[in-house]
Amino acid sequence: MVRYRSMSTQLALALVVAAPFSLISPGAVAGENQYPTITGELLIEIENDWTYRSDDPAAEINDLYPTVVLGTSVGLNEHFSLNFEATMEPVEDPTGDRAFEDLGGYLNIITANYDGETFSAFAGKFTPNFGIAWEIAPGIFGTNLNEDYELAEMIGFGGGFNFEAAGVHRISASTFFQDTTFLSNSVGTKRGPVRLSDGGPANTEDFSSFAVALDGEFQRLAGFRYHTAFSSLGEGEGSDARQLGYAIGAEYAFNIGDDLTISPMTEFVYFDNYGGTDGDTAKYITAGIALNFQNWVASTTYQRRDTKLAGLSSDDHVVDFTIGYDFDMGLGVAAAWRGAEEDGVQSEGLGLLLSYAVDF
Repeated sequence: MVRYRSMSTQLALALVVAAPFSLISPGAVAGENQYPTITGELLIEIENDWTYRSDDPAAEINDLYPTVVLGTSVGLNEHFSLNFEATMEPVEDPTGDRAFEDLGGYLNIITANYDGETFSAFAGKFTPNFGIAWEIAPGIFGTNLNEDYELAEMIGFGGGFNFEAAGVHRISASTFFQDTTFLSNSVGTKRGPVRLSDGGPANTEDFSSFAVALDGEFQRLAGFRYHTAFSSLGEGEGSDARQLGYAIGAEYAFNIGDDLTISPMTEFVYFDNYGGTDGDTAKYITAGIALNFQNWVASTTYQRRDTKLAGLSSDDHVVDFTIGYDFDMGLGVAAAWRGAEEDGVQSEGLGLLLSYAVDF
């Protein structure tokens, strides 16, 4: 599901769910609070996506839908916390015009966390630290392709180690498998549950999959962040090889004057044995830039996906142009144009987004 978030909203959500690309621990945020504490954010979005031109007339549809994300952190003391994220959104792809249909709710994050000065650990249902473009690429349609490699809703455990070397850096690692419990289903419109027989990388019900990453920032380059990661996903039923993934990305937010912030980002991700099939490959390239001027946000993002499956090559791309305005009370409005070519089908579309975020 595509979401457009301002930089401040992205950071707030990252802190709530302890996103691995953040170098700030919940303990540090809590400070001298009396325990237990409950903090979080409620994000409500209403989005309308209209494909007004396509080589495939059946794809010329209008989709109006809400997305509601509730992230909550329960601080038990300075170092231990319980973290939850619940989402309601359409859980099926549209087949024609629709409005507020196919909605399902589910829990995508449930973790117990320990966060110390240099060491952290967690266990539960989470998103392993691999890739950043699926989360930070700007624009309403900025994650249409790169969200393919988000390792969402895995069960396992992991940890991280913080160290200083001309800045703050973090090494993290986790081991996991795809959630096949009742939590892989949803209330309302059913989306599952996921079963072991469904196959696919990491759908193994054992800890044969893992991801390691290095994230950091430098003192002499304020606003710059980097990410490198490797993932190895176990063979699910029907697979004949481990899927190996390599990611490298960065984001740099710098100020020009008092009111203008420019934030370019880029990421390259490569997969060997893509989808668990020996010899298949895929690579993803994302490049985007956002300009924040006072309450205005303008951005553009280019995504490219090149795959080679069963010896056949295909090239897809999506271009996004978005402009939005964030009101001081937490309300945001945005509009976007999308141009794409996927599976040889060219299309153009418009998007409108109304969002509201509440911190507590």
